[in-house]
Amino acid sequence: MNLERRDLLIGAAGLGIAAMAQGAGAKTAKPAVKVIDVHTHNFTPRWVEMLRQHPDADTRLIPTKPYESIEYRGSPIVRLAPDMTDLDMRIAAMDKAGVDIAIISLTAPNVFWSTREVAIETARTVNDDFAAAEKKYPGRIKWMASLPWQYPDAAIEELARIRGMGAAGLCLVTNMSGMLPDNEHFHPVWQAVQESGLPAFIHPTVPMVDIKKWGVESFGLANTVGFTSDTTLVFARLILTGFMDKFPDLKLIACHGGGTLPYLISRMDKMWENTTSRRLVNNPPSSYFRRFWYDAIVYDQATLRFLVEQVGADKVLYGSDYPFSIQDMVGVKARVGALPADQRDKIYGLNAQALFKI
Repeated sequence: MNLERRDLLIGAAGLGIAAMAQGAGAKTAKPAVKVIDVHTHNFTPRWVEMLRQHPDADTRLIPTKPYESIEYRGSPIVRLAPDMTDLDMRIAAMDKAGVDIAIISLTAPNVFWSTREVAIETARTVNDDFAAAEKKYPGRIKWMASLPWQYPDAAIEELARIRGMGAAGLCLVTNMSGMLPDNEHFHPVWQAVQESGLPAFIHPTVPMVDIKKWGVESFGLANTVGFTSDTTLVFARLILTGFMDKFPDLKLIACHGGGTLPYLISRMDKMWENTTSRRLVNNPPSSYFRRFWYDAIVYDQATLRFLVEQVGADKVLYGSDYPFSIQDMVGVKARVGALPADQRDKIYGLNAQALFKI
């Protein structure tokens, strides 16, 4: 064997070994960017105790097995399993799935129950608890604040307080005490939110209708159909009522891939074209479509690809819905990971880093 041939064989072998090592590493290496979960919830023991002491006609704890549940407007919406409040369990689940940061939020019923005094105290309590969680788990836990929106003066006061506590954003729900977010009652709060620059995550809740007459009181339909319908309705109204023109700098996040909004936006455009005498906005609904952000909780690859195509990879965020029974921390991460690398990295964490200033 001559020297040239031997060198070529040695070089080829070296390349083969390097390729094998690289291939093995590809299976275990973490993504180059931090994976940031923007749709993940937490109740705190003090929040649960507030509800236990101050239920109202619509919102209460009920004795189900193996854990208590939160009933809202006749529908059990949350089972209070240990992972709903235990942050060590959360960190373990994040480590197992390869999620770096969780931006925790208080889901429905949030603080929209009982009296003014209870709502204000509950908001302050949960915000204090979340701020303490961030300090206990530095670099792993961020949080979104809750505000008593139904009392605008108190909500603005709490917004000013939490801005100095490290809140990354705000969480509200699709109807608060029966009022939709575009209601003029909330406009003073929205003005303050816009001035703060904080993103607002709008989570669905049980629609403010008779759910038994609607037919969603069982089979989980209050969640699968009711929640996504409420999200679609709210964001359609934010567009069509002129709300987004009044508050052009708001940063709003739609849950569960925007409900059915990505699927229906062209239908909305067609209706807008045919209702010239009743328009409150001068541009088609689809022109507002990419002003929102959307989480990637859509449960299958084809729907995720469609969402990205509709709104752009810059507007999609990784989320898991942990710790609910419908959570999909591993599945969403895998589906996002199957996208082209530039889309994958934006959705895993780059978009959230920019939006939440992490």
